[in-house]
Amino acid sequence: MKFAWHRKPTVKGVFFDDFSQGIRGDVWRALNEKWASQNNNGYAEENCLFTTDEGEVAKAGGTGGIVAIRSEGDFAPEGRQRRGGGIVTKRLFGAGLYEVRMKVAPRAGQCSAAWTYFNDWAKEYAARRYSEIDIEMPHGGDWRKFSGTTYENYLDGAHKNSVSETVNCPPLNDGNWHVFAFEWRTDRENGDEGVVWYLDGEPVLVLKDAVPKYSATFWVASLFQDAIAWLGDPQFETAYLYIDWVRITEYCDPVLEGSAEKESMLPYTGINRKGALPENEYLADADFSRPPRRNNFKGREIVSWRTESAEIGEGKLVLRAGGSARQRVTSQYGGFSFEVSAEIESGDAEIFLACYRGAANCEEPKLFFLGNSEALALRGAEKKKTVLRIPKGETEHIEFVVHSGGGAVLRRCSLKLVSKKKGGNGE
Repeated sequence: MKFAWHRKPTVKGVFFDDFSQGIRGDVWRALNEKWASQNNNGYAEENCLFTTDEGEVAKAGGTGGIVAIRSEGDFAPEGRQRRGGGIVTKRLFGAGLYEVRMKVAPRAGQCSAAWTYFNDWAKEYAARRYSEIDIEMPHGGDWRKFSGTTYENYLDGAHKNSVSETVNCPPLNDGNWHVFAFEWRTDRENGDEGVVWYLDGEPVLVLKDAVPKYSATFWVASLFQDAIAWLGDPQFETAYLYIDWVRITEYCDPVLEGSAEKESMLPYTGINRKGALPENEYLADADFSRPPRRNNFKGREIVSWRTESAEIGEGKLVLRAGGSARQRVTSQYGGFSFEVSAEIESGDAEIFLACYRGAANCEEPKLFFLGNSEALALRGAEKKKTVLRIPKGETEHIEFVVHSGGGAVLRRCSLKLVSKKKGGNGE
């Protein structure tokens, strides 16, 4: 789409942080709290990690430093299920261009988001002062969609002034860097009032209703909402969102003064990894150390490994002749490539990816089988890995499948996405 404002904005100033000094306590706060409005285990400082190691940052295609925000899904240990993390500025900003270069947390069930926020918590809708603009994804558990939302005011679901639309795009969980942005204008006198969303520098959505008018803090986080139809089901162990840099180009457009959250003076600044960043492992219980069946955050039974003629326990997957174990990984698409590895102790086995399509943003997905990828063959006692590619086409979900014709014992498996580009998009 093409878009242009009537009048070019006048720049008031530019805030930029590439985290080359980590998460600075005078600039950012790492989330370490639990919100009454959300049915989850809140946010933990230990889920906000960063590195300034030049070699590791360069290897990841970043600049300066990199922040890694961990999400813990329903296969995480009890007490940590549905626990996220994030960062928020201590300073407030008005109208302007808000940009963040990041890799989304690539699993359905959590929300990778960037947003502005101010709320004075007045009890009556007419008296409340409020300001919020959102980038949220995935939409409907599908990483080929994200939503843009504005709130001029909000008290509850029945009392709000808000608009929201969904953007269709290529899969955002492709393992590459993307620049997500929105441009907020409040120059009503010249007809420039609204919000424009950008993906990798291209305008993709314009909303001109419910435009906020108060300055606000800026947030980047991975969080959990009790909404399978919106985000999907968080059937994973851990997933990481990576932030390379944040830039806010503030304009001279008129804006009313908001205020920072009461938690803004909290001292949390995240955890310095002092080296390599954690990687996204797509398998839960990859080392077979825990029972495959457990209860999720809401008490519903879920299963990591579905087995046939096989047992899991004491750090082993034991397959009898003709036995198999499989684990579903939703919202992965045609054209994606994965590094598959395994450690076999004895016997023979093969590993492949089964491909499916269908809606999975529900408790019991109904999927349609499309075919299998090539296979990794294992025999005897060895460690082995290869890259398996999902053929381009209709694939929307995969299953990691281990099968043995004559019986086998495996110690560990792994599934990691291979990025299409080393450096990714943006600067």
